[in-house]
Amino acid sequence: MTADELYQQAFRSEIAALKPASLCDVGCGAGTLLAHAQSLGIAAAGIEPDTAKVADANGRGLNIRAGAAETLPFPDAAFDLVTFENSLHHVTEIGRALAEAMRVARRAVVIVDPWFDLSIPSQAVGDRYERWLKALDRMTGMVHWDPIAAGAIAAACNGNNVIVRHLLQLTPMSNEAFEYYAGRAQPHRESPVYKANGMDQELAAIRTAFQITGITEAGSLLVTVLK
Repeated sequence: MTADELYQQAFRSEIAALKPASLCDVGCGAGTLLAHAQSLGIAAAGIEPDTAKVADANGRGLNIRAGAAETLPFPDAAFDLVTFENSLHHVTEIGRALAEAMRVARRAVVIVDPWFDLSIPSQAVGDRYERWLKALDRMTGMVHWDPIAAGAIAAACNGNNVIVRHLLQLTPMSNEAFEYYAGRAQPHRESPVYKANGMDQELAAIRTAFQITGITEAGSLLVTVLK
């Protein structure tokens, strides 16, 4: 089982254990989780800002609306669960989105998002590289935040009980993959913002650290906030 499959299985098992009759997946993309939920008899709806993905998913019989996490178009306690499957770090206003999720959820909010164990050298370098890549994405206008701490999620949700799990299956990054991702910087190298932030210098330092310790891919932070 790959790491991604392990994390997805853990997330879905957490949802199944709560035995919801309904759920809303925020930032649902093409609706993979919604289709899985429906196969289990769960009434599922999704919110997705990409209108092309919304149209495609609706054409496949999934209930997805175009919208933003910060302003969910549903009444209070409309769903048993509200979920974020690797989408929270793409939300513009994380605190506001989590408050909306708590408003719309009747029983719980369940979140899975990337996480690094900084006590492991290859993970610490992975975290550093991830932050470099996300800074590059933000230069293009993408919303792509650095890894979110469990404490920040708990504080924003203000639930009655917060259950946190850290999942990690160490998966080394190849040199080819490292250089492929680093190549995304090429169109931006003459940008004043790129230069002002010392992006090339940081990449060189990360490359040196990578040669010493290697890089392992992110683990997953699984957070369940019960109301």
